[in-house]
Amino acid sequence: MKQIVLVGEDPLCVALGESLIRHCLPGWHLAQSISKHGITKLLPDLPRFQQLARVMPVLCIADTDRACPINCLQKWLPHKPPADFLFRLAVTESESWVLADRTGFAGFLGIAASKVEPAPDELPDAKRHLLQLARHSKVRLYRQEMVTASGDKQGTGYNQHLTTFVREHWSPEIAAASSPSLARAMQRLRQLATES
Repeated sequence: MKQIVLVGEDPLCVALGESLIRHCLPGWHLAQSISKHGITKLLPDLPRFQQLARVMPVLCIADTDRACPINCLQKWLPHKPPADFLFRLAVTESESWVLADRTGFAGFLGIAASKVEPAPDELPDAKRHLLQLARHSKVRLYRQEMVTASGDKQGTGYNQHLTTFVREHWSPEIAAASSPSLARAMQRLRQLATES
């Protein structure tokens, strides 16, 4: 059985990666799943994960945080990584990949799909848009736990509810139609499947 290691900048990136592996690499086994809990903790470990990719494929997912993806790659990976080190950047944030499944996410929150931005990769702040949507959710638990009382910051249940949505309801195929950065990530994963 073919195996892959998943590394995410945060729990949401990990949940997205798990869904992508299930969808794009059927029959593959997830050998290990690692959340680094922030880009500042992920970046120093990139050389170690690139070394690991010489043994088995590694999928690493991070946010661009509104920076240019090309600049991020040049800065964070100054040398060409191994072919089996797949470093994918969510433009502009992993929340944009979540929002890209408009109907699924709208149904999860109990809001109209028309309220969800149709081109989430182009949002200047995908997380802020997501928080605004959660604030108007018909599900009281989401309003209370995903957003703070002020309505502009993530609440204590933010990651828990988003990762639940991604693991149980999110459709990578639907989302890829609205997120070019996600579509590229899926294309690269499928390419890995044919190469291995």
